[in-house]
Amino acid sequence: MKKLVSIILILFQVTLFSQHIIPKNIDLSNCRDGENVEYCKTHKLMNKLKKNPEFLRQFTESQLELKKIEDQLANGEPMRVIYNIPLVFHVIHNGGVENISSDQIRDAVAILNRDFRLQNADANTVQSTFSGMPADIEIEFQLATKAPNGQCFSGITRTQSPLTNSGANGQNQVSAIIAGNDVYNGTWPGNKYLNIFVVNDADGAAGYTTNPSNWSGTSMTNGIWVLHDYVGSIGTSDTYSSRTLTHEVGHWLNLDHLWGNNNNPGNASSCSQDDAVDDTPRCIGVTSCNLNSNTCSNDAIDGYWTSDVIDNVENYMEYSYCNKMFTTGQKNRMRSALLSSVGGRNNIWTSSNLTATGLNTTPSLCAVAIRVERDIVCGGDDVQFFDESYNNITSWNWTFPNGTPSSSSVQNPMVSYSGSGSFDVTLEVTDALGNTMTQTFPNFISVIGNPGYPPPIYEGFENISSLPSNDWTISNSEGPGFDVVTTGFASGAQSVKLDNSQGQNGSIDELISNTIDLSNSGAASISFKYAFAKRNSGNNDYLQILASKDCGESWFMRKNISSSIISTMANTNSNFTPTGSDWKTIVIGPGSFSNYLVSDFRFKFKFVNGGGNDLYIDDINLSGSVSINQSEDVFNFSVYPNPVLDKLVVSFNSLTNLTDPFLEIMDGAGRVINSTYLKNFSKGENNLEISSSNLESGWYIVKIISNEKSFATKFLKL
Repeated sequence: MKKLVSIILILFQVTLFSQHIIPKNIDLSNCRDGENVEYCKTHKLMNKLKKNPEFLRQFTESQLELKKIEDQLANGEPMRVIYNIPLVFHVIHNGGVENISSDQIRDAVAILNRDFRLQNADANTVQSTFSGMPADIEIEFQLATKAPNGQCFSGITRTQSPLTNSGANGQNQVSAIIAGNDVYNGTWPGNKYLNIFVVNDADGAAGYTTNPSNWSGTSMTNGIWVLHDYVGSIGTSDTYSSRTLTHEVGHWLNLDHLWGNNNNPGNASSCSQDDAVDDTPRCIGVTSCNLNSNTCSNDAIDGYWTSDVIDNVENYMEYSYCNKMFTTGQKNRMRSALLSSVGGRNNIWTSSNLTATGLNTTPSLCAVAIRVERDIVCGGDDVQFFDESYNNITSWNWTFPNGTPSSSSVQNPMVSYSGSGSFDVTLEVTDALGNTMTQTFPNFISVIGNPGYPPPIYEGFENISSLPSNDWTISNSEGPGFDVVTTGFASGAQSVKLDNSQGQNGSIDELISNTIDLSNSGAASISFKYAFAKRNSGNNDYLQILASKDCGESWFMRKNISSSIISTMANTNSNFTPTGSDWKTIVIGPGSFSNYLVSDFRFKFKFVNGGGNDLYIDDINLSGSVSINQSEDVFNFSVYPNPVLDKLVVSFNSLTNLTDPFLEIMDGAGRVINSTYLKNFSKGENNLEISSSNLESGWYIVKIISNEKSFATKFLKL
């Protein structure tokens, strides 16, 4: 349940894992209790559209037509008919958790069918006032298997775009799908498919749609928008959010909220309004599961009820957490939307359209597809493979070179890899008709060393021609991403540049290290240099440094350089090449990595585009320390940056006083070239700054010597 007690955790996840965007101006009166998004904005969108006189005229005429059909249905439908609706889930993502799995989508479809066919077990537990009233709507939903051009697909499209975070205008998200996805580029007509747009921001709501009208006609916008964590009951969602699509499909089929369409829940004036369905008692709406709610006393006015009754808080068109039913009156209203020409809904279930969308034929095999949660893992890690092939697969034959097991016949096998390298994966699938298809995915899994390289690590990108490389991987949502350049560097002749000026606002780019072995280090620190310019003061770019202690399976932020301090030079609209004065040094001290001293440590730079110019990174240093005569009396003994150019910081924390402590620097031959008495030494944390500008390039040892203990570590002078 997305309660207030979870909001801090959710906000944390937004920063780290691209949870859905939390808008600044949430209308709290339109939220379910404890949630941080407005549950539904359909009524707000409809009321906004009705301010257009022409829309209002067309909508009013359409509702009269729908009412005629609804009244006919109330007097008895001529025959029992099951209407089938082809669905397409359009997942718009920016490389984050909003790119939900196919399993989560299939779970959402199963819940829709359960709720609309009265197969939900909790329908038997409705309050006694409504006993026997839950209705089988006799509408079923299936994922389409044919795209508009006849191409076979899984009923799911995936579009990578930062516009997943731009929910204020759903048309922009539709345009992103039309422009480019992994199935078919073009329009998916709203009278042929029920288009469901899974996004990271739906204008601050969990979901919204529009009631039937001819205003949008066959447009893709004749669909449903929903946040990724309100889809189904698994993955990023949960049970309490799983009926959001049931609610929105109700709107798409012309249902209003039980309190009417005029305002948010909780307004006393709603007792004078109605949802146009007689067997749903009048109410003002609830935002929790208050089974004793009885907000209006004029229920008998609509003719179905003879006296005042409690609110139907368990109805799917309420905002409660315990919704579990539609009524017969709601059934008639929804089915009338499918029988009317209004909005093209009467075409979507026809035999010809079901054939065109693949629902009228036995699905057959047309593609082999696989998925993993991570395609870069450490040696010894388990990898869960998922079959994403379509359609109607009945058997599987996997082959995993260098994997254990090396083969499998289960649908979603678990495999481990012991050696490093890039390995192929082959899958042969067979469908119910006996068709077989085989595909090999070259270098599908990259296995990196565990343990990794020992510190110190220095990277000036001098020996790298391009990215990715043996030591660095990249992840970019769109555009060119990080790459090595020979113009603009802090030292040497090369650096890494992110062509941020070519990216879209909201795009995310990452530069990710290989594994580093910190298991024998008493402490670690990271320093680097970067150059960045805004275009104008309104830019909201930011740079984060994240660390992982499980080879990249999970990441945690260690440094956030926000938009207010990120610039190292004056704003400029033109592409720039930084000079020496344009570079800034960032040091992340040992305290940030005290819990990351493992054999498969990784770190990464994450940059979020906020409209600014290009980013350059150079001279990345990761230092570690190993103590001589190490004891519990001194810990976190380290030097940084390491390697060093002109200024070295020796950091240590002493739990006891040291008698007559000296700091010595020794060259590679063991000669003492500097000895300093630590007259200002104190128990606790100490940070000693030493000039290293007079040292020649090479390896050195820095030691702290006292009557009780001695400690030492190495550093590299550039």
